[in-house]
Amino acid sequence: MPVDYQSIYILSSGMLMQQRKLETITHNLANMDTPAFKSELILAGVWDTPDSQRVEDSTPENPANNFVYPIVERVYTLLVQGPIRQTGNPLDLALEGEGFFAVRSGQEVFYTRKGNFRIDAEGYLVNELGMRVLDENNQEIRVMGEVSFAQDGSIFSGGNFLGRLGIYNLTNPQKVGRDLFTGIPQQAQNFKVLQGFIEGSNVNAILEMAKLIETHRAHETYANLIRALDQVQEKVSNNLV
Repeated sequence: MPVDYQSIYILSSGMLMQQRKLETITHNLANMDTPAFKSELILAGVWDTPDSQRVEDSTPENPANNFVYPIVERVYTLLVQGPIRQTGNPLDLALEGEGFFAVRSGQEVFYTRKGNFRIDAEGYLVNELGMRVLDENNQEIRVMGEVSFAQDGSIFSGGNFLGRLGIYNLTNPQKVGRDLFTGIPQQAQNFKVLQGFIEGSNVNAILEMAKLIETHRAHETYANLIRALDQVQEKVSNNLV
């Protein structure tokens, strides 16, 4: 069993995992003021080298022969609703409860909780990236004059009923970029559309700062252990000479 090398590989894997956690926490803190941003969490796991990859005569320098490593299993997005604040802008919409707005970019449909919308030059309701907002029939929403929204998502413009916003729950949501998601949509039921409001980030600054300190200390510990192990190996090698 490659004891000399296994320790250094395991410690290095642990240090890399802490580095990923630091990057995730820093990303969360950087988006504390980003509307509808959903914080991310690193879920740790253990990778065990499959028996089929273990070769008895392989050299200990081969990482696949060193059995067990701490790894990042996946990045989990916390979909808890953020605080809702009033803006007074009639094109700002917040969802209280479940659901996502639907927006289209080319042939692709994405979903978002970020409702700071605007009207483009052609009169379509769009998000800040220019993606057109969709109604419950998957049609783009074009308005004429002042627009208002009821809590059930009904859209009125110039006194006329235009339809209802498409508000969806997602099965297996996957984050795309900073505030867009993909997934299998189905009509949401338990929600209220609030006009003149915007949802804030769900990042808990105090919790993230505590995690930042904890993770930084763990990263330092791994680095110190690697340094100490290297010094021990150097002394052993010198004594054998």
